Amino acid sequence: MKFYNIDQNSEDWDLLRLGKFTASMFGDLFMDKKIAGYQKAIIKVAYEKVTGESEDKFSNKWMERGHEKEPFAVENYELFTFNETENGGFYEFDEFTGASPDRKIKGHNAGCEFKCPSFQVYNEYLETQKLPKNYFWQVHGQLLCTGWDYIDYMPFSNPKLKQILIKVERDKLILEELQERLFKSICEVKVLIDRIKQ
Repeated sequence: MKFYNIDQNSEDWDLLRLGKFTASMFGDLFMDKKIAGYQKAIIKVAYEKVTGESEDKFSNKWMERGHEKEPFAVENYELFTFNETENGGFYEFDEFTGASPDRKIKGHNAGCEFKCPSFQVYNEYLETQKLPKNYFWQVHGQLLCTGWDYIDYMPFSNPKLKQILIKVERDKLILEELQERLFKSICEVKVLIDRIKQ
């Protein structure tokens, strides 16, 4: 594992992610192999490895909202927990795998992940107080790639609302399951690379 103290969404960050399964993709690897999401993940990593190019420039209003609100989410977290944080950077687990957690907690072997959902989704967080399924493998993948003991997962919508903090701790069995799935997916990528490489 190697840590790069770089800004997310920078050119260097894009280059480090090239040809890798990153934490936000880990959930796709648990789909049936015939599902488009799984196939897209395998093809993406293989073709990026061979070409050195990425076609990923996707953005939507919720991603843009997240980028805009993240500094406020960080400030809100620090005021709520009295923790100081620093750049999450990029963690390269191996040549095919990496993760970009939002922040690292100073003085702890831990970090933070923030989401900035709509009021409707925030209300669901208030009711469940649980890490949602669609971010389960992303957060546990960050624990795998960073070696951290836990991640504070905190959705942020507005400081006037009741705050929600979900502590996700390292779980050996979950990480073993993830590593097994990553190993199989990397094997598939290598087979595809042999097929497409000139």
